[in-house]
Amino acid sequence: MFGGLIFAIVFIAALVIPRNTQSNTVQGINRGGHIALDIDDGRNHIADNTTPGGPYSMTPATSGPHWFGATTAMNMPSPARWGLYESGIPDEILVHNLEHGGIGIHYDCIAECPELVQQLSDIIPRNTSQYIMSPYPGLAGTVSITAWRHHLDLGDGGDGILSESDLDEIQKFIDEYKDRAPESILGNSF
Repeated sequence: MFGGLIFAIVFIAALVIPRNTQSNTVQGINRGGHIALDIDDGRNHIADNTTPGGPYSMTPATSGPHWFGATTAMNMPSPARWGLYESGIPDEILVHNLEHGGIGIHYDCIAECPELVQQLSDIIPRNTSQYIMSPYPGLAGTVSITAWRHHLDLGDGGDGILSESDLDEIQKFIDEYKDRAPESILGNSF
């Protein structure tokens, strides 16, 4: 009985006492890394959730004024629910997801590109928390990966497929910049 009591105390203490390990510590904005820091367009909230926030310094935006709350002009919350979208999401919502440490994965195909979309969706873990993927017309290349004040633009070589080196570069970007934003929340599941 005494052993059971000790076990229960240790078990409860393990649940209650915070552990300071690298896997559960927010690290703050990554001002270094292998990608240059984008211009800081601020991080103000737009009170009416309808007024445009731009112009932004980057396409897609990696910082700047953004909508917040349960309803917006797009009939979706800001930040948006993490996951894969089949239609575009405005910068005024995407920026809010980045501000919480998320990674944006965006593509702009001239024609349908199911292989590319599959490659990009394969990057996202089964639990889509901290990832948002959507089409984005007008990209500099075919693919743009975004995080708070960082972006990575890639082309598909004209064949609708990313190379292994491009996929490695995307993973390196995610490793360096995911959860590295002003309002990063580990395990953020909205």
